[in-house]
Amino acid sequence: MQKIAILYDASQAVLSTFDLDEVLQRILVIARDYFHLQNVAILLLDKDKNHLCMRSQIGGEQGFDQVRVTIGTGLIGIAAKDKRPLYVPDFSKDARYLPWSAMKSSAYLIVRAKTRITLIGKLSIF
Repeated sequence: MQKIAILYDASQAVLSTFDLDEVLQRILVIARDYFHLQNVAILLLDKDKNHLCMRSQIGGEQGFDQVRVTIGTGLIGIAAKDKRPLYVPDFSKDARYLPWSAMKSSAYLIVRAKTRITLIGKLSIF
């Protein structure tokens, strides 16, 4: 039943406005509230520069909005290149992890957001 509630809330967020930033922020609030998270972020793909750019976040440190991740680099970039989710129970012990800051959490979940064919971004939970 919880999965249905999450999907319903997410669909309502998407349908409620045409403002992309507002939709992304609502999706982050849903993820934070349902999964009791401190930090959650959405990075969107910039095809011309071949990297992901921080577009919306909750709980991140100052300057996170400037984060850019090259496809294939670090955990997020690798998940984007491989086009699949990535769960890392303790990213401090993963050699692929590239730190953005001195975050206090250690688990990491990266889920891709895509249209039918094209990767458009990543949802990162840390």
